[in-house]
Amino acid sequence: MNKRPLLALVGAALVVIAFVLFILPSRSEQNPASANGPVEGQAQLSPSGKASQASDTSGVTTPPEPQPELEIEKLSAGQQAPQFVVISFDGGVESKSGVMQHYLDVAKKVDGRFSFFVSGVYLLPDNKARLNYAPPKKPRGTSAIGFGDPAIIGTRINKLSDAWNAGHEIGTHYNGHFCGAGGVGSWSAADWTSEINQFNTIMDNWRAFNPQAADAGPLPFNSSVVKGGRTPCLEGNRPAMFKAFKEAGYRYDTSGGGSLTWPKQVKNGLWNIPLQAIKVAGMKFGVLSMDYNFLANQNAGKTSASKDKCQQIEDDTYNAYTNALKAVNNGNRAPLILGNHMNDWVCNAYTNALSRFIEDTHERDPNVRFISTLDLVNWMDAQDPTVLAGLQKLSAPRQ
Repeated sequence: MNKRPLLALVGAALVVIAFVLFILPSRSEQNPASANGPVEGQAQLSPSGKASQASDTSGVTTPPEPQPELEIEKLSAGQQAPQFVVISFDGGVESKSGVMQHYLDVAKKVDGRFSFFVSGVYLLPDNKARLNYAPPKKPRGTSAIGFGDPAIIGTRINKLSDAWNAGHEIGTHYNGHFCGAGGVGSWSAADWTSEINQFNTIMDNWRAFNPQAADAGPLPFNSSVVKGGRTPCLEGNRPAMFKAFKEAGYRYDTSGGGSLTWPKQVKNGLWNIPLQAIKVAGMKFGVLSMDYNFLANQNAGKTSASKDKCQQIEDDTYNAYTNALKAVNNGNRAPLILGNHMNDWVCNAYTNALSRFIEDTHERDPNVRFISTLDLVNWMDAQDPTVLAGLQKLSAPRQ
């Protein structure tokens, strides 16, 4: 098993700085190869509301196969924290362009572990959706991002298996990605519980929904490994969704916004891992550290641009990541938290910028650790509460 020491952190109190939240419209999270349609044959939930145990024919492994371990070192008082960079992907499945495999290759180069937040509907073929997905407050069999192209779901299953076996986190981006009026922002705790249970059923019974993918899998995990994720468009009534997340056994949520400081827990013990406002060339305010938020500011949300504009966006994004990392590395050593999509927007500018940033950072400073969101939560949970509180009190660095 590949073990790598995770040193400790030094940190910062949550400093809320002024930033503008440019929220992703419902269409924007469509993977370049994912959105398309509904699925059939139905897997039932148990009376407890949780997905049934995996069987030999379900296509998942119960209990999950163990992952490569990440050894965590407890930080001593006054000891400098390791510098973490947390990388996550909304949508979190392979596309026809092979972008997930690209990121798996990048991670291998730097001994990194990422978070793949799976959209459950991307594992549900469009010919089965009407029978098998009933979104809260929306018509049965509908999704703002479509459903899965049956021809690629087998590949998605295999790439998720590769990701798990390499030590990456499998989290959730939930299902239908309903934003705005009548969307996830209006959901009750019961609505979120329904969405989570349906996500679990889709994942744990993917083979029943995908007879065309008979040669794929099995997944080396089941839905029990999911310990957190990111909500569509970063929306949702916090008290309601946090209640549902805690009841589901989740340990964190990464849907909020914040600054370059150490994360904290909300009242029920759930970790709040916010995206961070960081400085971007030409912007008078901090932009949340998510590729779509960059796109909304850099190109008015348009996914195409001239060659020169694409290159400018790539360079500005790369520099924003690099400068933010330099700020925390020389300051409070808070983790840099970056959110992304499996996209090819503006000539692959964001994929190129993130890949360059990861590889160049590793070459410049191999001590920087690229980890998953769950890795960060595990690290913080393992620390002495007094030491961690000291990190959380540190102010955000100037950018």
